[in-house]
Amino acid sequence: MLNRVIVIVFVLAFASCIDNKDYTLDSLTLSPTVALPVAFGNISILDLVTDKDSAYLKVYPDGLLYFSYSQSLASRDIRNLFTIPTSTTQTGFDFPAGSLPPSSSDVQYSSINQLIDLNLSPEQLSEMLLKAGSFNYNISVSQPTVPPNSLPFEVIFALTDVVDKTSGVPLSLSAAVGTGSKPLQNYMINMNKNKFNIKLDLILKKRTNTVLIATGTRVNIQLSFAGLDFTYIKGFFGDQTVALPAQAIDLTVFSSSLSKAKVSFVEPSVKLTVRNDYGVPSEVIFTKLEARKTGATLPLLISPSSPVAITFPSVLGSSSTTTVSVTNAAAVLNFSPTQLYYSGNTRINKGLLTGNNFLADTSKLNVKLAAEVPLYGQASGITLTDTLKLDLGSINQSSVVSAALKVKTVNEMPLDAYIQLYLMDENKKILDSLFASNQTYLVKASTVTTSGDLQTAGSADLKLDLTIDKINKLFSSRYLIVRSKLNTSKDSNGALLNVKFKASYKLKLDVGLMAKLKIIAK
Repeated sequence: MLNRVIVIVFVLAFASCIDNKDYTLDSLTLSPTVALPVAFGNISILDLVTDKDSAYLKVYPDGLLYFSYSQSLASRDIRNLFTIPTSTTQTGFDFPAGSLPPSSSDVQYSSINQLIDLNLSPEQLSEMLLKAGSFNYNISVSQPTVPPNSLPFEVIFALTDVVDKTSGVPLSLSAAVGTGSKPLQNYMINMNKNKFNIKLDLILKKRTNTVLIATGTRVNIQLSFAGLDFTYIKGFFGDQTVALPAQAIDLTVFSSSLSKAKVSFVEPSVKLTVRNDYGVPSEVIFTKLEARKTGATLPLLISPSSPVAITFPSVLGSSSTTTVSVTNAAAVLNFSPTQLYYSGNTRINKGLLTGNNFLADTSKLNVKLAAEVPLYGQASGITLTDTLKLDLGSINQSSVVSAALKVKTVNEMPLDAYIQLYLMDENKKILDSLFASNQTYLVKASTVTTSGDLQTAGSADLKLDLTIDKINKLFSSRYLIVRSKLNTSKDSNGALLNVKFKASYKLKLDVGLMAKLKIIAK
């Protein structure tokens, strides 16, 4: 502003000494150079990955960035093997023909010890705490006395092996002719290989008259245990196999940000973690365990190898964890898979005939698949594309004599960038590229230490002249495609180095359009 004031004062002073009759100024030609900012600011690695991938980007305590993919795969509950069927038993009491004299008190006529079998196989249960189910009965007399129903009796059910979980008191109830039901929630059944006992007592009630008993009179009793569902079960569960559902984890970075890149990672990891709530010896047999991408697969090599023996808890309500490491994790992730896939089976009590197993209704066998990809290694062929709207309406094209792009960078990231700009019309048809082939190396990578850390930021200060033809196309364009091809830092021989990307690393970028104008003022 001060310079402009000085110039104006000088011009005015000079003009005051001129006689207009002696000199007439018809026009004034100016050739100023204007600068328009195109792009500026700080760019981090977060700006170079897609929004989808950034959701998986995390930071180690030392600042190193890494992609973390973790998924708890759907489990197949072993408990689904143990559905308790309805158990129905028929029993009863026979009466000899004759008469029953009056009685002033109740008298126990007969007793039956009835064995109930849940009919499970190959399970051999010893204990079951119920959260649902019922004990049901139906009592009838097959040959009624005359007059009907004049035989006064009741049946006492003593379920000595079915006890209240809190008090430990056995379940007991009495009933006469008819049907009834008793909920079994919070009762525990003690068994010997799926079997338990019920005692039935037939009680003849006190009476004031003689009762005649017809030939063939029988008290019929039907017992059933229905809708049994458990909070936990104990016993031996048998040698059984259950299929695990096929599952996969998507590694999005290899289908987006690194879709066309060639990569080599240092210290990546892939592992499976199996959490087992079942108190039963188990093993997982992987029928497929592989990395996948379009048109190709790569097996995951694991330790321990399949079948994998799964540790199990010794106390109900606890769990045990088994870690399975992928020994070829580097090869797997350098393969750039878009998916890690597995399928298999779980086998319990392999080859065993007896044992003390347990499980709760909430027990599960969970398989968690996790992959960590530290941004430490080498990469080439990373491509990024963006489309920008272009508006140079503030400059009159006819006044532009020459133009150039001014690019200044200070780069802490270990990435070289070759950038080409493509000009498009209003229909997004490409008109031309902006740079010559020798002008695209715009961002110089930082140098790194032997451990891959930042040593010196790369810097560049470039002026890229544009031809008149390029300038004309620039003004006729409405959109700009920015295509970048990146690779990590190289040594003096051009070989890629193992480099680290940390959260604090930035690329400071300033890009401007410098245009020299010719302005004629009349």
